[in-house]
Amino acid sequence: MKQHVRCKACGYVMEAGRVRDKCPACGVPAKQFEPYEEKISDKRRRVLDLHIHPIIVHLPQAFAAFLIPLAAALMMAEGGFRVIIIDTVRVLAVVMPFSVMLAFAAGLLDGKIRFRRVTTPILMRKIVIASIFIVSSFGSAALAVFSGLDTGGPLAAFVILSLVDFVAAVGLGFLGFPLIQARFPG
Repeated sequence: MKQHVRCKACGYVMEAGRVRDKCPACGVPAKQFEPYEEKISDKRRRVLDLHIHPIIVHLPQAFAAFLIPLAAALMMAEGGFRVIIIDTVRVLAVVMPFSVMLAFAAGLLDGKIRFRRVTTPILMRKIVIASIFIVSSFGSAALAVFSGLDTGGPLAAFVILSLVDFVAAVGLGFLGFPLIQARFPG
């Protein structure tokens, strides 16, 4: 089993053999590191070290962030540029629900591995918000594909759903960030 150290200042954990003259996360001198013992099995550690959920979750967050300015640009664009934006919005809107579902599945796997159950209070809140995100992203996709986004009502509804998507993505990020280093021993 590899030896680990933890930065006393920021909590960053890394392999003991990789410590240099300062913490790579916060920059304090290396003397601020203390021995750190992992309290999880090697099997669970190998899966967690893949960082499946933290990596996958960035895709729908990026889509949610880009759809809002694209929708705003769509309200002002004319001619050929408007057609390009509509096509871009459609592609992002159609791919987003599937990326959200993939991130949701990765989150369930991550929660099960870290905490051995997905019914902890924070994970339950994340499941509710992720469910809202899935529904609103499918709504955004349906509007983008079937309404054409060329009239005021569907475009306004798309903007509202895009804002719901973005707020859900941000909320999931804020809830999930403190859980990155948390894990149930064993």
